[in-house]
Amino acid sequence: MTFQNKVNLKKKMKKSLGSLLILTAIGAGGLVQVKVVNADEQVSMKDGTILHAWCWSFNTIKDNMQAIKDAGYTSVQTSPINTVVAGEGGNKSLKNWYYQYQPTIYKIGNYQLGTEEEFKEMNRVADQYGIKIIVDAVLNHTTSDYNQISQEIKNIPNWTHGNTLISDWHNRYDVTQNALLTLYDWNTQNEYVQQYLLSYLKQAVADGADGFRYDAAKHIELPGEYGSNFWNVILNNGSEFQYGEILQDDVSNDAGYGKLMSITASNYGQKIRSALKDRHISAGNLMNYQVSGVDAANLVTWVESHDNYANDDQESTWMNDSDIRLGWAMITARAKGTPLFFSRPVGGGNGTRFPGQSQIGDAGSNLYKDATVTAVNKFHNAMVGESEYLRNPGGDEQVAMIERGTKGAVIVNLVDGDKQINSETNLADGTYTDKVSGRQFNVSNGRITGSVPSRSAVVLYDDQASQAAQVSVDGYKEGDNSISKATEVTLKAKNADSATYKLGNGQEVAYKDGDKVTVGEGLEAGQSTTLTLTATGADGQSTTKTYTFTMKDPSAETNIYFQNPDNWSDVYVYMYSAKDNKLLGAWPGTKMTKEASGRYSITVPASYAEEGVKVIFTNNQGSQYPQNEGFDFKAEGLYSKAGLMPDVPAGKTRVTFDNPGGWDSANAYLYYGNPVQYPLGVWPGTQMTKDDAGNFYLDLPEEYADVNAKIIFNQPGTSNQFPYSDGFNLVKSGNYNKDGLK
Repeated sequence: MTFQNKVNLKKKMKKSLGSLLILTAIGAGGLVQVKVVNADEQVSMKDGTILHAWCWSFNTIKDNMQAIKDAGYTSVQTSPINTVVAGEGGNKSLKNWYYQYQPTIYKIGNYQLGTEEEFKEMNRVADQYGIKIIVDAVLNHTTSDYNQISQEIKNIPNWTHGNTLISDWHNRYDVTQNALLTLYDWNTQNEYVQQYLLSYLKQAVADGADGFRYDAAKHIELPGEYGSNFWNVILNNGSEFQYGEILQDDVSNDAGYGKLMSITASNYGQKIRSALKDRHISAGNLMNYQVSGVDAANLVTWVESHDNYANDDQESTWMNDSDIRLGWAMITARAKGTPLFFSRPVGGGNGTRFPGQSQIGDAGSNLYKDATVTAVNKFHNAMVGESEYLRNPGGDEQVAMIERGTKGAVIVNLVDGDKQINSETNLADGTYTDKVSGRQFNVSNGRITGSVPSRSAVVLYDDQASQAAQVSVDGYKEGDNSISKATEVTLKAKNADSATYKLGNGQEVAYKDGDKVTVGEGLEAGQSTTLTLTATGADGQSTTKTYTFTMKDPSAETNIYFQNPDNWSDVYVYMYSAKDNKLLGAWPGTKMTKEASGRYSITVPASYAEEGVKVIFTNNQGSQYPQNEGFDFKAEGLYSKAGLMPDVPAGKTRVTFDNPGGWDSANAYLYYGNPVQYPLGVWPGTQMTKDDAGNFYLDLPEEYADVNAKIIFNQPGTSNQFPYSDGFNLVKSGNYNKDGLK
């Protein structure tokens, strides 16, 4: 939810120029050909499409699940689900929608959407249809009515920053530490607040939620800002997909939030609406997501949001259904971004926000399941992994064509009157039938011809993907896997008329997609068991996969190491997983031990390697690496400020040298013995490898550390060296700076 319109802070749309032909490749080095999935198969939440079921009740969403599935959506976003202010005595006029964003307590269920039991039942039905549920989470603030805030919240020590209004929208501190519209701002630096809100999110996940949208996310400081680690804690709630509402401006720090989670591309939505109003767009402008420093795969895109539509400035209310169809076709046909379709009120649009034909709790207009919207949704799902190529056929900016590899294309005609197409194309030769109108388009020798109807989008692709049966164990690879305790796993089956599993030499048991089974019960350390999955498709063909699970010693331990490139006086490590957000205690975690080599180490359970653990290093003085989501845990892993260092080869030891400042490269010169031996060659020695943090390392035979060797680090082509006299003593895993061992 945004309140910027109410303080006259409307954003100006940035102008951008683009070329006629734009090529975007997945990966480096050109077009990448990847397997195309069946449009009816479940794709990941990030790769799919979201229906924003704005103001729909839990029961309404449940009752429309079949229609949502048939329309090609993979996720549904709810309105906020916790207890909120009952504005105007609980009146359910859609004009009272904003009370959903005034929490009074973080318990699931409210008068607008339904009870917690109804929420659970909606999630249960969603699972049956393969639909994921995203909850709109309001974690920045509570209501502005202090008397309605629950005593449970007020009992949290120092729970709020207060409700002093934001006065300077260009000041990052003001925007993150003060209040929107006098709504009481959570003290998000407070550990008790963090745990209270995290508990709410975890309960939503336990009730069946799959993801979260974080309202007003840019108003909550980033890790390391103003002494906060809020997002490090909050994002570890066990959900599959999370994104933040970041309404872009000069202090929104899009890149910072984009490293934590997906974020909204609000400026791109403005660009699309402008194109719909002007009825033309260049391929270059369509290509530009208007976000710097964020991979487009981590963006949530829209034609309009509920704020654009429902706030007092009515930024998008002018659009009609035709505008929405065309805008949706342009953003959803693209290779990156997770498109979100806002469900308007029944009869809404053409300048009317709330026509009174529906109320809070009802379904929105039927546009969400319109034939064009549905066809584009299914195209989007079917083209996962395909590259994209954007062009204006024949240079006509009233027509936009989004091609996906050689497999398919969506062509959008923004104006009245049919458009005759005779254009270059990357599509494979053949005849393509529009999934909406049934019109045919011909491709031959790299040119496409056909006619696009007035103010329409045509959707062209071959949706007859392979129907072979598929089986898998979610999160595990076929073949060898390690576990440290009896583990519940999820069985997957697609395109299967029947599917069975067999544990070890046991009986075959029938299962359906999503069923769970426990492996490893009764196994001792070192023992293994197998899980065999078999499925038969409609074509009568069977497929079988076997997974082996070996029990590790649950008491086994391992170490991880940190180079401490910034020479912190103390180093702490904070570890968390989806199941436990503070494995080594609350922030900042546990103090690491400094070794003689200068690096820091800590001993932890070896099972962390199989539990999706994340690692953050900090000095507990405001500095940390990384700044957002932790590094992946790796047993015996050596970390720098940029993450895991490459593995040390067997029989070698790694020495590191902190860049003293401005060195593009470094050599290591080594000598020992009498007569003197130069194992790395005569001066200046051997070039070291520069890591991602700009420091240097070199892997040496371990025996060099046992012969009283000396080492000198020097800058190629200069007289700079450290030390300037006798070399530093070489030790195993030595961690050096210009003054010697750290």
